[in-house]
Amino acid sequence: MITKELTKVLLANSVSIYDVESLDQAFKDLETLGDFTPFETLQFVIKRLGLNDLNVSHTSTSQLHDGNLPGIIFHDGRWKIIKKSGSYYRIIDQVTLDEVEFEFEDLPITVVTWLERRQTNYDKSPLEHLITTKGLIFKNFKAHPVWLINIAIATVIVNLFAVVSSLFAMQVYDRVVPTLAMETLTSLVVGVTIIYAVDWLLKIARSKIVDHNSSYIDKKISLDIYRHLLNVQLDKLPNQVGTLTSQINGLESVRQFFSSTIVFSLVDLPFALMFLGVIYLIGGQIAFVYGGFLIASIVMALIAQKRCKDLAANLVIRSNEKLGVLVDSIRGRETIRSMGSSAMFEHEWNEINDSISDYSLKQKRISTSATTTSQTLGQISYVVAIVIGVYLIGQGEMTMGGMIACSILGGRVLGPVGQAVGHLVQYESVLQSMRMIDSFWAIPQQRNPTLKYVYPDTRPSRISIHNLEFKYSEEGQKILNIAHLEINQGERIALLGSIGSGKSTLLKVLAGLYKPSSGHIRLGDADLWELDPEYISKNVSYLSQTPELFKGTLKSNLTLGRPIGDTKILSVANRLGINAIADRSEKGLDLEISEGGAGLSGGQRQLVAIARMFVGNANVWILDEPTASLDPNTQAVVVEAIKARMLPSDILLFATHNPKLAMDLATRVIVMNNGQIANDAPASAVQLRPKSAKLVSNG
Repeated sequence: MITKELTKVLLANSVSIYDVESLDQAFKDLETLGDFTPFETLQFVIKRLGLNDLNVSHTSTSQLHDGNLPGIIFHDGRWKIIKKSGSYYRIIDQVTLDEVEFEFEDLPITVVTWLERRQTNYDKSPLEHLITTKGLIFKNFKAHPVWLINIAIATVIVNLFAVVSSLFAMQVYDRVVPTLAMETLTSLVVGVTIIYAVDWLLKIARSKIVDHNSSYIDKKISLDIYRHLLNVQLDKLPNQVGTLTSQINGLESVRQFFSSTIVFSLVDLPFALMFLGVIYLIGGQIAFVYGGFLIASIVMALIAQKRCKDLAANLVIRSNEKLGVLVDSIRGRETIRSMGSSAMFEHEWNEINDSISDYSLKQKRISTSATTTSQTLGQISYVVAIVIGVYLIGQGEMTMGGMIACSILGGRVLGPVGQAVGHLVQYESVLQSMRMIDSFWAIPQQRNPTLKYVYPDTRPSRISIHNLEFKYSEEGQKILNIAHLEINQGERIALLGSIGSGKSTLLKVLAGLYKPSSGHIRLGDADLWELDPEYISKNVSYLSQTPELFKGTLKSNLTLGRPIGDTKILSVANRLGINAIADRSEKGLDLEISEGGAGLSGGQRQLVAIARMFVGNANVWILDEPTASLDPNTQAVVVEAIKARMLPSDILLFATHNPKLAMDLATRVIVMNNGQIANDAPASAVQLRPKSAKLVSNG
């Protein structure tokens, strides 16, 4: 049992301010409300205290991390405090004040619970004001001004040192060589050696700063994208998996371009103008040669960039199509093989590859031409600068050392400009990737990140629908059009109807997966879209028509990260026959599952998905064709398990094409047609017509 004292310790460790009298009252109320699990006790208390930014979490000691501590641990039949002290874990009994220490390997296998601040929807989303991918990247750059300042300072010094190098050459040729002043040469060499050593350290430090922070920003933006993916409106996602995957993967090229490739060019290119100024001071007219090269190269790069625009767009489109064909081929490999359709898919694959190759070669030719022409112009500029330098020396307007210095500084102009040409041409491809990612950001989120959600203290006892409409786009046709529907506590409702009648869509809308185009759904006393998502996931369990399994183990596919004890998992596994799957391996529940559940039959995957619901604690069950892949014997086992598992007050809503299943489980039958309710009657008023296997109302 979780005591008030233990709760106070957890609240103190979470640095939360709360009202002591409210805490006392919460525990008094707990005494009258019946038995609560420790997890539910803490949830009840923090909700009563209004600490909506706290989350109750728990895990096994085998998966314990230092970030989970301090917390409370169930040890020797009671809850105690657990803290980390050096390399040891201290377990403290709040009653007796006894302490024991364990190394991680020696910790008893039990449950640890803690309070942590969560990223909730009460806070503004970090993506709320971001419109473009470019803005997101630069926002993360600006969030770390210190390292940007450090890079800028290092770059300024490095480029100033380049001027020193040219001055060194000028002094050697003008002063040391004519007089053979070896002492002066020694002093100059010592000085320039020190400068080069500092220059090397600065470049290494600058590179490390960029690499470290680029990696940090990369992880941060990747997490933002993944969070956005997990929270977008599912009905607004593109139907093509290849397109969606490309949108997300496009971040890599964008991130590399902005965080690593272009950062040095951005800070180095302005110094090309400074070097032109120094060249003008030393060599006069020579500066105009390099200045003309700079302008010509930039103009040429802009022309090449414009020529690459349509090519880059077409290349992205065809690359998306290629990825889509690949995904389809992997998913439908059995159908392709059995139907003898390999030639058709090979033809489509080759056609896409041919067009991609054509676009890619054209783009590469333009890029190569621009880069090569820029290099050639640079070489010509160097020769012209030397020729002009010779004339200036002949006229006594410049020394030999000055010409050498101008040549060195000219190289500092040629380098950044040559890089800039490549970047401008490359930017068009990066721009297309950014547009793809921006279209991904444009997908609306499932929930309004600025809305403060409610978390009721009681479980939902009814579902109400009023003027519900759903369509996939504003111009699309209505998939659902339901004026009114009431589902009360304890009802078992079967949804029947032909294919495309809207059964599955209605279940997804009721589960909070699809957002209605208009109308309201009330879960209990609150609108479904005003409820905390955590409350919905805890109280509403949804089984998809095509259940998905994930790479991991059989156990991880049953729990999906939820804190569920082994006893409950084993009980459900035995009830549904999952133990037969586990017995295939010596690892038992740790049997490895491949991506998509490969290696398991469709019926086995469906059993695992059903068991996933059973180990939860929901009281609203939404099932889409729960026994479609099961044989009659297994179906009977599942039906009996559902009857035994569900409480009298639970709500069951399931879609099926199996009239017998509807009769076995339902107390009420709803028939749908074209997204509307065509018939709604008690199961007792419906009978199974044996010959035609159709449901007929007695009335």
